[in-house]
Amino acid sequence: MKSKIFITIAATVFVFINVNGLAQEKFNLAYKMEKGKIYKFSQDNIIETIQEMGGQEMKMNTNGSTVLKYEIEDVSQEGTITLVYSYDEVKFHMKGMGRDTTMEMKNLMDKKTRAEVTKSGKVIKETTTDSAKSTKPSMSMNMFASTNLPRLPEQAVGIGEKWPRLSNDTTQSDDGQMVYKRNIEYTLTGKDKKGDHDCLKIDYKGTLEITGKMKQMGMDIVMEGSGDTSGTVWFDPASGMMIEQQTTTSIEMTMALTGQTQMTIPMSQKISTTQKLIE
Repeated sequence: MKSKIFITIAATVFVFINVNGLAQEKFNLAYKMEKGKIYKFSQDNIIETIQEMGGQEMKMNTNGSTVLKYEIEDVSQEGTITLVYSYDEVKFHMKGMGRDTTMEMKNLMDKKTRAEVTKSGKVIKETTTDSAKSTKPSMSMNMFASTNLPRLPEQAVGIGEKWPRLSNDTTQSDDGQMVYKRNIEYTLTGKDKKGDHDCLKIDYKGTLEITGKMKQMGMDIVMEGSGDTSGTVWFDPASGMMIEQQTTTSIEMTMALTGQTQMTIPMSQKISTTQKLIE
């Protein structure tokens, strides 16, 4: 009887010690890109758009395939990364509203931007390094930071712990600008295997707001919208790299047109995105 009691107590103490040990395990997460190296990420987008014009509902389905390249120029002792990013490939196939079109946006591949990024993924500043002129929106690391460079915590975190990301980012184009406000909460949810990588799994969810103004075809266009976003990141703490990310975003917005034509167009979008490190 005594031996059974001893075994039960020993087993209970063993479980308590291990559970307590897991609860106290902390991870210092940071991007560890190396000076002189080039990193590439593939990104596949599926965009479902519904808009209403003249009382009629119109649908558009878009499949996008891009490859984003990071050329690492320098890494400071504090871990701040100086890089130049550009597109290696940009393709979109759009079907709907009487169109069935495939486009290769080669004008975006001519654009290069230099950025300084903290080891947690926060963009400090950006500078356009090319002189290419385009009426298309210019790329911004801030615009893509929630997809290609998820925000990491600035302090050590354990399983189940959370950290926020509040941002207010602006993307400029020759025709106007867009402002993206994000309120995202990340949670370190556990360990997971992704390919050959021993990853930490990070789930996130939050809200976003979009406002913008632009001119097209002699008309002024004002856009306002909001939505929800959620996703999962697989991050390899040993290599300091995001291995994969899956994101779903839903947006409801309106476009108010003034000038030659005056109308308000309601629009809804659902965007599913998968990014992967190309190895």
